[in-house]
Amino acid sequence: MRFPFGKKNKSDTESISEASNFFSRVGRFFNPEPQKEKVLRHEDFNSAGDAYYATVAAGYKVSQRIIVLLLILFLVFSFVTNFNEITYDNFFYLLKDFSAAVDVEATNYQTLSYDSNTRHFFSLYRGGLVVVNTANISAFTATGRRTLSEGSNFSSPCVESSGKYFIIYDTAGNEFSVYNSFARIYNEELDYPVTGATFAEDGSMAVITRDISHNSMVHVYNKNFKRVFTVPSDKYAFDVEMNSDYDRLAISYYGIGDGSGRSEVVVRSLSTTEEFATVCIDGELLIECGFLSDERFAVITDRSIRIYDKYFEELETYNYNNGVVSGYRVSEQGAAVSYTLNSKNIAVVFDAKGNLLYNETVNDNIKDIDVYGEYVFLRTDTGVIRVNTRNLNEEFLSSGQGKMLIYGVDTALVCGDAKAEYLVFEE
Repeated sequence: MRFPFGKKNKSDTESISEASNFFSRVGRFFNPEPQKEKVLRHEDFNSAGDAYYATVAAGYKVSQRIIVLLLILFLVFSFVTNFNEITYDNFFYLLKDFSAAVDVEATNYQTLSYDSNTRHFFSLYRGGLVVVNTANISAFTATGRRTLSEGSNFSSPCVESSGKYFIIYDTAGNEFSVYNSFARIYNEELDYPVTGATFAEDGSMAVITRDISHNSMVHVYNKNFKRVFTVPSDKYAFDVEMNSDYDRLAISYYGIGDGSGRSEVVVRSLSTTEEFATVCIDGELLIECGFLSDERFAVITDRSIRIYDKYFEELETYNYNNGVVSGYRVSEQGAAVSYTLNSKNIAVVFDAKGNLLYNETVNDNIKDIDVYGEYVFLRTDTGVIRVNTRNLNEEFLSSGQGKMLIYGVDTALVCGDAKAEYLVFEE
């Protein structure tokens, strides 16, 4: 039954016609010919030769419209997929980070000064430096601007950082705090003392606690600081490392073993928590370990440095036997060890792919060692030596004593009790 009043329903033919008109208008909007005609109708275009310039102008106009449309689509997509991240605090810190980014690009590598203390802990963070002691927590940009200054209530603090955050935990207490460049953004007190922590690239983290009987628990948090699972153990947890891209959690333990001591690295999946592999090294004390990449993992002990593949099968082993370790480092750049044997100072370095990069005797006493790309950095009694592993050329810059951190292929940072010195080598 059809009523003679009310809204008239559109027929299928009318709907198709409207849709056709819409797409026709869209096509005309992105068609350069109408733009070209508009330009040619302009009074300044009165000769046949102007047709070329009209075509160019029309092309620019249509390109501009396409770029604006893509920008709008990108903004809508970003808004929808990151809706939960759009908060007042995040917007506030985004604006403040603009000035920090400018500092990184415009850095002149000046000396950073801070309150003198013999119990400083240091970590590179976003191109700057975090300095932590029992009294203060400070964060600096690369130009020396202090973005964070807060009193510390930790009696024995340690610090670890990532590209997003840094974490400070108290080895003499049960508390840890997570910071960005400007403020503390998360804090938690656990049941037992915190003895270690690490970050993954996506912002997730793991925290180790240990009770009086040395039973350990590793608490794993996602990037929103929500605890997702805990790994308990009756072993002595020594260290923890994460690789979010590779979905791996590596926990280092130390035990008695057969009586001579045993170091273990238990590898689990971050997503399923299932155990993936176990590496056992008898008679050696584990010092440091970590992911060089998705394909390689390194373990440094008091007697050897070992490289493993992604299945945690051993690829390379370098033994220094009775040598005394003086420096060590494991990072995404590679694994490095310096040791003294029979009055000789020896440096051994593997690159991020697990290949032997450097193995040389050095005349100076080596206090610390690191690797960045094809360069090896050695801190000595009087400064820092940078070695080009391709041609073994050495460059030396004098400095005071302190913790050595590598800023890039041409820059080392030596952090002392009251100041940090940037040492800039020639490119």
